[in-house]
Amino acid sequence: MTASASASGSPVPSGPPGAAVTTRVVIPALRIDLPVVAAPNAYPFCNVAMYVTDPRLGQPGEGKATYIFAHARDGMFGPIYNLVMQQHAPDKMLGMIVQVYTSDDKLYLYEITAVYPHQLNLNRPFSATTEQLWLQTSEGPHGTPGKTQVLALPLSVGEADPKDAHPTPHPVVCG
Repeated sequence: MTASASASGSPVPSGPPGAAVTTRVVIPALRIDLPVVAAPNAYPFCNVAMYVTDPRLGQPGEGKATYIFAHARDGMFGPIYNLVMQQHAPDKMLGMIVQVYTSDDKLYLYEITAVYPHQLNLNRPFSATTEQLWLQTSEGPHGTPGKTQVLALPLSVGEADPKDAHPTPHPVVCG
């Protein structure tokens, strides 16, 4: 399935020369709107979301799983944490739309179809054979095992306003 088919350590975007990378993730229903950067080779940044660079994963439009994560903090993926861990209502996210912008001025729309709390590995995203979006956040303070993973499947892809696709990230080292 392509992104246009119907679904049933650097603070700047990086990737192979000429390859488009994720630059922004928005979940309007949860008031999440974050610039996205490549994950550092250290403790994850605050004030941004990060994508995982691994040959088993990809970027939107590559027919693989795209994996984006952020801390479970206010202004980041805190609303996901609140629904799953505090309200015990992960199903409230089902059907929500996720907007993912890329460095080639594209907007990918995905629909949340599943929420998996208490995950200890990336087996599901690593084994994806179709276009998918995976979001991840923590379930407790630093060192807490288990992460919440959210699966979203592609709905459409279109052109994006370059101003929307290129937010200025302001990552900070947090602990």
